[in-house]
Amino acid sequence: MEKLTAKKIENSPKQHRQKEKKAFILFAICFGLFSILFAGDVFAEPPQDLYKAGNALYAEGKFSEAGQKYQSAADAGLKNWVLEYNLGNAYYRAGQLGKGILHYERAFHLDSGQGDVIYNLNLATTKAGDPELPSTALPVLAWRLFYSLSINILTLIVSVLFIFLCAVLGWYLFSGSVIAPAQAGMAAMAFVLTASWLGARIYLLEKPIGVVVSPVAEVRSGPNTTYPANFTVPEGRRVLILTEQEPIQGWLEIGVPQEGLKGWVPESSVEVI
Repeated sequence: MEKLTAKKIENSPKQHRQKEKKAFILFAICFGLFSILFAGDVFAEPPQDLYKAGNALYAEGKFSEAGQKYQSAADAGLKNWVLEYNLGNAYYRAGQLGKGILHYERAFHLDSGQGDVIYNLNLATTKAGDPELPSTALPVLAWRLFYSLSINILTLIVSVLFIFLCAVLGWYLFSGSVIAPAQAGMAAMAFVLTASWLGARIYLLEKPIGVVVSPVAEVRSGPNTTYPANFTVPEGRRVLILTEQEPIQGWLEIGVPQEGLKGWVPESSVEVI
């Protein structure tokens, strides 16, 4: 009986062309899907370009349009005190006092040592009836000293002092050398004071504060328009966001510490700093 042997089957030119066609179609489909998914990111205007466009519009006196460009830059990921400061300027000049104060506050939180930010923030909050700076000289001096350093700088100082104290303690434990009480006491006191300063700043920074951004916020006794409006809060006033109650979608419970009042407002009336 003749033994059967396997023969290698070669593709015909026609089969080869069909495979190439299928591969090309698959590549075109994949490329199309990639373009649909990522074209928005690839061709989106970079944040820095949006920021520069905002500067140009602001220089032309087109403050509302400048604010929109600045906001687009922020939404695209740009974050620094200069952008927030410019947003505050644009909104303030466009007549939106609440939005202006909101962004001045955000700029202040990012860098509390900027004189221009402090000046404009106090100017705007004074116009809203809630000045940032105290009214007398000595409290103003204390306020400026308290906010003279940014959170980042304070954190760095506290970290350096902590490392220094740990190094001194380690040197004493492992070498047996005597530590000078005066120097060690001063270093420990500096660490405690600076750490307390940082803790106070962080506590104030994390307080849930909001700014009224609507022309007026009607504060109701409950989270619904069927509840009566007990009082109103004007645009630009800063309020405390309360968290004792369960959150209600579309509504915020706020407190007005100066008047000792609280109630519910539509979420659109207040933006959190």
